[in-house]
Amino acid sequence: MTAILVLVIASFASIAFAAGSDSGSGGGDKYKSYGVSAEMRQATVLVKKEAFADALPFLQKEVTNDPGNADAWNLIGFSSRKQGDYVTSEAAYDKALAINPKHRGALEYKGELYLTLGNLAGAEELLVRLRRSCSFNCSEVKDLKDAIAAYKKAQ
Repeated sequence: MTAILVLVIASFASIAFAAGSDSGSGGGDKYKSYGVSAEMRQATVLVKKEAFADALPFLQKEVTNDPGNADAWNLIGFSSRKQGDYVTSEAAYDKALAINPKHRGALEYKGELYLTLGNLAGAEELLVRLRRSCSFNCSEVKDLKDAIAAYKKAQ
């Protein structure tokens, strides 16, 4: 009986894992499809294609339906930042981080926003937080560290 229960749980876990990631890898994908909603899947595809303005309505619908979706808030922040709407971007990153203070994508991207706005100290503080939440082989740490180095070199 225990063996059957373990197999059933393992089956459900593998189904949930497959639904949780559009890449199937489960690791570090900044555009990871958080859930199975059509809005989130479509938004993720559009963000990957850099169609940020087209992604935003899907993301807005997603957070209306699921306001606790930190991944959707992160992508709203990212898409808004890429369009130059820094106020909306920062507010969305703040919502993502209020939901999940260790959200790697939001920490990295808010750091990059801070660099865009000339706030080096803020970006460095977010790098420290990111390092605390991701200690091994974390692309977000590398990306923000590289962005900070490039910013310093340009100054």
